[in-house]
Amino acid sequence: MDSPQPTAEQARTALEEAGRRAAEVRRSDRQLAWMLGAVVAAYLFAGAVISVSPHQGTTYSGAAVALMLATAIVASVVIGLRIRAYTRAGIILYFSTIIAFNVWNAAVTGVSILTRFWASGQPIYHFGMSVAVGVIPLVIGMIVLARRA
Repeated sequence: MDSPQPTAEQARTALEEAGRRAAEVRRSDRQLAWMLGAVVAAYLFAGAVISVSPHQGTTYSGAAVALMLATAIVASVVIGLRIRAYTRAGIILYFSTIIAFNVWNAAVTGVSILTRFWASGQPIYHFGMSVAVGVIPLVIGMIVLARRA
């Protein structure tokens, strides 16, 4: 069974349409960057709240951090549900960024504890400084994903 061969014009039109659709999918990877941005914002805001709260802590700072994290989760889910398609490279980059963040953040936390940067006699803003260093992989991944589109 032979299927009819498209004309040169039909083939050219089909290739242009496929190119436009591929560009749309690559642009949707930008939504993955926004999801990383929600995590970055929540992490930095939580670090800031903890860094400026009294050393004994208050129930308000804990509630504020929980609210920020819940907001980031809801924002990421809403953004994620809007994504109709994404590239394989984009989703691999997204999850690689999350994994790199977890490994890097564990290393920053470990070094902060081992060097007594977070010791009880140290200023509370040391925690915020560690948060700022810990967020680096997320920011890099966000920039790379946004530029791919």
